[in-house]
Amino acid sequence: MEVLTVIEHESIPILRSRVRGQKALEYAHADALARLEKELPAKAWSWGNQKIKFGHYCGVISLGNLSIEILPKIYGVEVDAGSSRYALVRMLSKARRLKLRRAGTAGVALQKHSLLDVFILHFCDQLHAQLMQGKIRKYIELKENLNVLRGRLRIEQQFKQNLAHRERLFCQYDELSEDNLHNQVLKYVLKILLRTAIGNRARIQVAELLMRFDPISDSSADAALLDSLSFDRSTARYEAIFDQCRWFIGGLHPDVLAGKETCVSLLFDMNQLFEAYVGSELRKKAWGRGLRVREQGPQKYFAKRQDTDENVFMMKPDISFLNGNNQVVAIADAKWKILDEGEKKVGISQADLYQMESYASRYRVKDLFLVYPMQQKMTMPIRMTLKGSGATVNILPFDVTAKHSVNNFLGISTL
Repeated sequence: MEVLTVIEHESIPILRSRVRGQKALEYAHADALARLEKELPAKAWSWGNQKIKFGHYCGVISLGNLSIEILPKIYGVEVDAGSSRYALVRMLSKARRLKLRRAGTAGVALQKHSLLDVFILHFCDQLHAQLMQGKIRKYIELKENLNVLRGRLRIEQQFKQNLAHRERLFCQYDELSEDNLHNQVLKYVLKILLRTAIGNRARIQVAELLMRFDPISDSSADAALLDSLSFDRSTARYEAIFDQCRWFIGGLHPDVLAGKETCVSLLFDMNQLFEAYVGSELRKKAWGRGLRVREQGPQKYFAKRQDTDENVFMMKPDISFLNGNNQVVAIADAKWKILDEGEKKVGISQADLYQMESYASRYRVKDLFLVYPMQQKMTMPIRMTLKGSGATVNILPFDVTAKHSVNNFLGISTL
């Protein structure tokens, strides 16, 4: 399978035919993407005249013989696919979308693997770690003729089947078995990954895991089946793995392509990912200063209808800093947008600044933050004073490639 790497917001042409390695799509690939539009996020891409422009969703779309890898546009590594891939995986890990281990995916040379293989290798690594502690075993109900009584005797079936065979007993009993629904789902996902893996290393690891599931019955799975699975104290350690199963099953589109090839898509909204990443990075630093971070709250209404006495216009800050008295002392919103510090308004939307003023008024805070990814034309913090409330808005570029990117963030505030 060929890997085509593009950067978010990049446009590439659509051609009648293309040669391997050419940054373009063929008509067949464009047709497949068109059939996917209703199943994928509305702003994942847009169409132009014989071209396609990718949006702010990053990840991978596997279209039969072509895997489209969409990487984030990150300042300083825009032309380095490996570094951009690493930054995306790191953000997913910090935002708790992936759980990396030192001996596992953390050691994968991301420059040498496609993004799809990185996800597959991560899944294999996590699954292998749990299998070392044992497969999931569940009690299943069995009914069969035995020579000795086991469980309870089914009288009705005994009369129907064993009148001429008094030496046999029709029993119903429970038995711990590895051939259960949980393991059947894992086997189904591994079979998908074996078909979609690109590199040899990923295919070998999937194949090795599949061999361990050889005694398990074959079955299919969908999102509804995954939602029906329950976990107890003995199986809770597998929950993160089944979250990843939802990725692969939710991104499976078998009817998009003609033939036996399978389309798999794993796309992440960079707005949501950046917000979760920033919140995660700030939590420990804020805790060290005696503050607590709360994401998507606390919620407050901005207005009330006088005729019905109903509260309206719910406010839900991305990130709030609370002191020991549970009072909000600062609010931050994370925006995955392109800015330009050379512009008078820096490129900030008017709606975002109005939102900051409403936070200052409703939550009675003086320190506000608009956090953006560091970019070519936005590398230094900028402060603005809101004329109405007098609050300070700190416009902060956040370096997603640095290990200590939050130090300066908290250093310039009064927190």
